Amino acid sequence: MTHQCPGPSCEVQVASSMLMCPGCWRQVPNPIQAAVWRAWNRGAGAGTTAHRAAIRLAVAAVRREVIPASSLKNPARGPALESAPQAGPFSSPQRGPGGPHR
Repeated sequence: MTHQCPGPSCEVQVASSMLMCPGCWRQVPNPIQAAVWRAWNRGAGAGTTAHRAAIRLAVAAVRREVIPASSLKNPARGPALESAPQAGPFSSPQRGPGGPHR
């Protein structure tokens, strides 16, 4: 299964186990990338509130949406993480690092 990369105007189809295409992932700020990986926790954190929130931050970042500065300073605890996103194709623990969060 695949889904369209959430990047703006990105037409790339990525595996459902990946968050976004590698090109868009490189546009996500390093602190947010780190928060996604930390929340993923080798698959143990998949689907948790922290993981879904980190994914939401990564998607907002690549779409260049406004992100509260406090979320960037501490992505695992910022106010932008308080409301969890809806479960989507990239919230399941199908693959480990290198798969679901690129």
